[in-house]
Amino acid sequence: MELRHLKAFVVAADLQHFSQAAEHLGIAQPALSQLIRTLEKELGLSLFRREGRGVALTPAGHAFLPHARQSIEEGERAVAAARRARRGEVGEINIGFHSALLEPNLPQLLRYYFSAFPQVTVALVDAGIRGQFEGLLDHTIDLAFARVFKDHLPERLRTHPFSHARLVLLIPDNHELAHSFSGELAALRHEQFIFLQDPAGIGLTSHTLQACRQNQLHPGNIRYVPSLMSIPGLVAAGIGVSIVPEPVARLTMPGVHIVPLAQPEMVSELSLISRIDERSSAVLHFIEEANAWGRTA
Repeated sequence: MELRHLKAFVVAADLQHFSQAAEHLGIAQPALSQLIRTLEKELGLSLFRREGRGVALTPAGHAFLPHARQSIEEGERAVAAARRARRGEVGEINIGFHSALLEPNLPQLLRYYFSAFPQVTVALVDAGIRGQFEGLLDHTIDLAFARVFKDHLPERLRTHPFSHARLVLLIPDNHELAHSFSGELAALRHEQFIFLQDPAGIGLTSHTLQACRQNQLHPGNIRYVPSLMSIPGLVAAGIGVSIVPEPVARLTMPGVHIVPLAQPEMVSELSLISRIDERSSAVLHFIEEANAWGRTA
């Protein structure tokens, strides 16, 4: 018994006319009649009787009709579920992040994804860059969001650009340069800097220091901290100055002066990191959605 036999029966039962049912289904009437005969033969009973120019259900047909409808609905749900799984709209994804949730586009993407694809279970894992790499390589996480140097990725990983942010200078508001800084980074060469403790050559700090060196600034007095979120507070306390992505500036508090940096190198990219050989439909679907979101947000 196939769904096409059940659909032919239900349409004929609803319309009580084989010609109209055939037209509704887009098939010839002899083909519809054959479908009904095949179904009746398999069941070993008659489902219709002739009545005037149309047909009427037999008692067996009346009894069979609700079950036929239910079977069609269940079959269609099964097909839809299989197609959702093929498209990656069903499954589980573990996503690594650290300070990436400070980027407004990422929380908005996640909120959209949770709403649009509720059958995908998404777990967020707070991990630094090295932990994200290890999790991706040993398959304990599926994707990661981080600011990385692409040239320093492990061979089995790749990046997908997600969003860009300008780098800004955070400086105590009572610092002599707070309102007289000309924008020339070299003027900061004697300052104590506060930077995120990233693995050398891989993450945000390495990128920022490289951009500084391109503009004649070679910080020598650096205090490293484990979390970006602590940097605005340390700047407000007068411990030093820092250069951070603009979204981090939203964490600022009284005592901090924010200076945009105009140099073209002073930009940081947030990347989505995945395995090169990824095969999970759910993971690949999330990457597609993130790529589209990053382009349009």
